[in-house]
Amino acid sequence: PSWPSSAHPTPYEIFGLARDGPYEKARFFQLVKLYHPDRRHHTSGDGIPHPTKLERYRLVVAANEILSNPHKRRMYDIYGIGWVNESDPRARYRAADRAWRQAPGNASMNATWEDWERWRQQRDGNGEKQEPIFTSNGAFASIILLFMFIGSWGHITRAGARSMHALDMREERHAAISRDMRRRQSETAGLNREGRVQTFLRQRELENWTHDLPGQAISDGSGP
Repeated sequence: PSWPSSAHPTPYEIFGLARDGPYEKARFFQLVKLYHPDRRHHTSGDGIPHPTKLERYRLVVAANEILSNPHKRRMYDIYGIGWVNESDPRARYRAADRAWRQAPGNASMNATWEDWERWRQQRDGNGEKQEPIFTSNGAFASIILLFMFIGSWGHITRAGARSMHALDMREERHAAISRDMRRRQSETAGLNREGRVQTFLRQRELENWTHDLPGQAISDGSGP
């Protein structure tokens, strides 16, 4: 399987899945056998540097954690939570703001009382005309600009807080994956290469099965 050309591939791009496509465990096994650290001697002729393979292996494991778990997949789809290879979160907020401004019927271009009157009538779907409001267009526009400034400031503040939260979650996930990799390397130290790969695949399948049980959670390697 080929690796995505994007600089910051998503879990769906790594697994070659559509957003509404079913999870494929066979794809995960293929990627693990291709990028697992213990397989580097068998795949050394593919021209991919070892550090690049390690990073891809880490992303494959992280993507599988999301796509194989319905709850984590839903949280990622809705909020973008759980992915360790996200680009700058601020870019997502800017993209969302641009999408809102470009959407038909949005209020971002309303500047005068007449603009807001037309927008209200289109939104409500009726031709009822609003009674005159005793304020000048300039004063009304100033009030609207003030509200827009307050809203923009709140948006920036929330975006900054979410960015910090996303960075904290990314660091926690990095640490969890690193601990898990060290633990697995310690457990398979006495096995040959093929044995270590097979042990890893069995462990992953057991963890996925355990996670589906009520009250069960996959250990990130930090426990005893």
